[in-house]
Amino acid sequence: MTPETATKGRATAIWVLKLVLGAVFLAIGGDKLAGGLQTIQFFAAIGWGQWFRYLTGLLDVAGAVLLFIPSWTCYGALLLVCTVGTATLICLILLHSNPAAPLTLTTLAATLAWLSRSKRRS
Repeated sequence: MTPETATKGRATAIWVLKLVLGAVFLAIGGDKLAGGLQTIQFFAAIGWGQWFRYLTGLLDVAGAVLLFIPSWTCYGALLLVCTVGTATLICLILLHSNPAAPLTLTTLAATLAWLSRSKRRS
């Protein structure tokens, strides 16, 4: 694989991840903010109150928006890693439910953060 091909492949992977994660987290965050029945039930089951639903909804939407600002893509992806990573832990520890979906999203967001990180060296 030539360096040029690797660079094109990396750029393509970044854009695909941005589009997929941006769409998914805008939908997830919007559903949380709108008060979809499943999100209300999920946050009620956690027992932390609905304020946490609003907070995570705002963080999901903010992270999704940051993905599309080139110099902030990595930070947006890291924000999403934190929110959906927390959801993964909540599924495992508090709800004893299948963490496959949030774990997959955590992995994809972490991959985007890694691929879009700054390569500046001090």
